[in-house]
Amino acid sequence: MKGPLLTMGLLLLTLPARADAYEEHDYILNCSGCHRMDGTGSKNVPSLLAMAELLGKPGARAYWVQVPGAAQAPLSDARLAALMNWLVERFAGSKPDPAYTAEEVNRLRSAPLRDPVARRSKIREAIVR
Repeated sequence: MKGPLLTMGLLLLTLPARADAYEEHDYILNCSGCHRMDGTGSKNVPSLLAMAELLGKPGARAYWVQVPGAAQAPLSDARLAALMNWLVERFAGSKPDPAYTAEEVNRLRSAPLRDPVARRSKIREAIVR
């Protein structure tokens, strides 16, 4: 039991002095373990900094909610929608238009991706063309 507590304590030490919104708390608790606190990702986990290049591309909006980590996060649809809006603004530098809603998140997360790497490749291929 000491291992997980130590890990959480170390993560908390890397936080800025204040975390004002629950979206940031949800990111820390549900995303930062794989995507890291700064969003740079880790082995086999894409960087969230690449969200900017996918923003507005066909399929990207759904992809971000349907990746297993998001789709299966222990958050309500409303909390996940708020987190997705925060993620896009934070890592893509632009508010999603339109903003994610609980209803949209509910619909999208009901069909999580089985192969998120392949879907991401398809979205990226569409960018090149």
